[in-house]
Amino acid sequence: MKNYKATDPERIQAQEDLAKFSNLSDRVISNDKDLFQELITIQSKLCEISAIKANFMQRYEEILDEQYQIETKLAVFQHEMLHSFELVFRYYKTKKKGFK
Repeated sequence: MKNYKATDPERIQAQEDLAKFSNLSDRVISNDKDLFQELITIQSKLCEISAIKANFMQRYEEILDEQYQIETKLAVFQHEMLHSFELVFRYYKTKKKGFK
């Protein structure tokens, strides 16, 4: 477990977030304007969540594509290496020198 100092950026951000969330309990809906403001807040947070999810899914798809390309390259390299080993083996076999 990491020990945080009071001056660590993570700790400062956590304290700011905690202060922000503690102020939420002080809010009260007392009229239609407050209600609509809260609904707007909910809608904007849902939009932000959707944007974050879409960004993540895009990056995930790119990672999967890259993984497929790398696996394909590795398979081709493996095939080429096996072919080269077979050629070397045949050469030594026909020369009857054998491996040392």
